[in-house]
Amino acid sequence: MVISADGLRPDVYLRSDALGLKVPNLRRLVSSGAFAEAVTSVYPSTTYPAHATIVTGTLPRKHGIYSHLASLDPTEKARPWSWFARAMNVPAMWDVARASGRKSAAVGWPVSAGAAIDYNIPEIWNPALPDPYQDFETVARHSTPHLFEEVVRALGPLMAHSMEPPADQAPALQADRLRVEAALFLWRRYRPDLLLLHLIVYDHQAHHYGPLARESLAAVEQTDSEIGKVWDTALQEGPVTLVVLSDHGFVPVSHEAAPLVRLSEEGLFARTGDGKLRLKRLGAIHAGGSFAIYWLEEPKAEDRRRLERAVTGLESTGAIAEVVDRGKLERLGADPDAELILEAAPNYYFSDRFQGPEVRESESDRGTHGKLPSTPGLEASLVAVGPGIATGKNLGRVELTQIARMLAQQIGLATDILASDAEPLDLS
Repeated sequence: MVISADGLRPDVYLRSDALGLKVPNLRRLVSSGAFAEAVTSVYPSTTYPAHATIVTGTLPRKHGIYSHLASLDPTEKARPWSWFARAMNVPAMWDVARASGRKSAAVGWPVSAGAAIDYNIPEIWNPALPDPYQDFETVARHSTPHLFEEVVRALGPLMAHSMEPPADQAPALQADRLRVEAALFLWRRYRPDLLLLHLIVYDHQAHHYGPLARESLAAVEQTDSEIGKVWDTALQEGPVTLVVLSDHGFVPVSHEAAPLVRLSEEGLFARTGDGKLRLKRLGAIHAGGSFAIYWLEEPKAEDRRRLERAVTGLESTGAIAEVVDRGKLERLGADPDAELILEAAPNYYFSDRFQGPEVRESESDRGTHGKLPSTPGLEASLVAVGPGIATGKNLGRVELTQIARMLAQQIGLATDILASDAEPLDLS
């Protein structure tokens, strides 16, 4: 069983006493199994590229998921995300399981829609709707046929309650409760050899309030409670390997930068007859702590000069820590199509806003990720407990690319199907 607690920093459970946190289940996992002090994520350090790395063991440049967004058009009102597994260029853990005659299940796992998963309820929604947490229709349509309806019947009152959550409750909290109950139903009903579960409430709260804010730490405690529920339920059925991990960490922010304001002022976007901006030659994707820029067709010399002026102007605001060029992107195993990626300075994050000042105090977010994975605070988590796993083993710092082969080995699957050449982790 693999639980991904989105955004979970390892320090919140490795130094929980200093933070005043009650996380008994995570602490029990650490003392009962093997754990990493830190896991180096990918670039950009965001949910969808990182989750694709977790299940393939490869970096984004190889697996093909470079961003959370599947659209390079920042003028598009409802941009689709990288929901579909067909976008991955290499085999994933579920492909390894199927090739070996094993069954897999997943609940809310990113980049899993349409995957070769036997019992699958993917993370997907209609981007045109105001509240993705209430879009059950899209999830049902892309789940394993009839599975979503079966889970709804099994969850009964809990499902009905989630359609009208309390006004003072974070929507992601109820979403996590549903995901946990759905995962436990699939575990009991179908006994999959591999179960993947993605929890989101900490990521939601850490974005809004900051990574160590009271509301975010409360979300960690709630996540700990859900992890305990999954572990205790699974152990009732017999021996089980439980892996708790995350995709990235979090850093605090106080200011928002909007590169699209400067890029549009330089004429790098066209305008419709009624004055609205539309795509020209330049594409862009904001990822919190980073901002990727793409040429959608061969640029003219003047377009290149305009981009250079825009980047120079943005650097003068103090919001840019680094311009990551194509050479460094290749070394990082990142997006091969990006012309460059802007790296946010400390305390800054990027938005997709076209209007208003280039830089302003943040009106919404107090936490972000997406920056270079070497950034302190963006370390991801890994804890594993189960048969054959050493007790209290400190793995030190490991790479996110090492996890897939480790999972395959724990299930007893051949790892040669994976495209990963990462060094496997020794948990014994």
